[in-house]
Amino acid sequence: MNDMSICNPENQFDDCPGSGIKKIETVEEYLEEVDKVYKNLWKNEQSDDILKYSPKLWYRGLKDVDYLMLPSIGRKPLSVDYETIYMSKFKSKFIPYLGSLPAYPLSEGLPGYWGWLFLMQHYGVPTRLMDWSEDALVALLFAIDINATPSELEKDPVVWCLNPVKLNEAFTFNNVYPPGYIPNVAENEVYKMFGPDGNSFNNKKPCAVYGPLNTTRIIAQKGVFTIFPYTKDLVEFDKLPDSFCYLEKIIIDKDARKDLTDQLRRYGFNYAQLFPELGFVGMEITEESY
Repeated sequence: MNDMSICNPENQFDDCPGSGIKKIETVEEYLEEVDKVYKNLWKNEQSDDILKYSPKLWYRGLKDVDYLMLPSIGRKPLSVDYETIYMSKFKSKFIPYLGSLPAYPLSEGLPGYWGWLFLMQHYGVPTRLMDWSEDALVALLFAIDINATPSELEKDPVVWCLNPVKLNEAFTFNNVYPPGYIPNVAENEVYKMFGPDGNSFNNKKPCAVYGPLNTTRIIAQKGVFTIFPYTKDLVEFDKLPDSFCYLEKIIIDKDARKDLTDQLRRYGFNYAQLFPELGFVGMEITEESY
């Protein structure tokens, strides 16, 4: 199987709408750019057979345009070799807290493996998972976070847009599913290709998956995921040879962070809504006071 499928070579990544030619300063400009990117990434995929899988884009907001499009475990000096070690330690140290979880992960077997991996991702342990949202405004809010570090505030934020169906056309999952299908991560064919035993699968490309809705954060943020293969030296998402077929970016003007935040707040959309937990109630109250 060739996992580096080629689409229109005339559509070069740096020339696509949303590739940084224009920096976004308002919510209106952002939504207009999202529409442009949508039309570009879906222009060759308008048949009913394709659209039924997920006729939308996924979005990932980053505070710094220069951040690598790699999962946390793929950033030096880490590698996928750490996954087994991290999971073993996480299972051991997390036992006293399992009773307070909204969903208890099975300790063994295929569902257990993914359950633990997603919990690790949720609590900040490096994994091969990369977070996305089905909501463009959620990604924008993450990108323009005014509580970013001083070094992040000096850089333009970015929202990456992904056509998950186009990405998954590289995988037929052993011909069990049609090209472009977006599986649930717990399905057996995903484990065969992307589980820890799938390192013989010759692939550098991540796969778009639906994960377990096992936290209120994932639900509030309309979270979806890509999972990178269990291989060393992972390739940055945007450096894959055919990335321009399914991936584009929208650059946000760094000086527009506060104006965009205020604009979203007027629409009733704020950062605290993405974390429906007691610890963020104070944040929401404080935001409403100015």
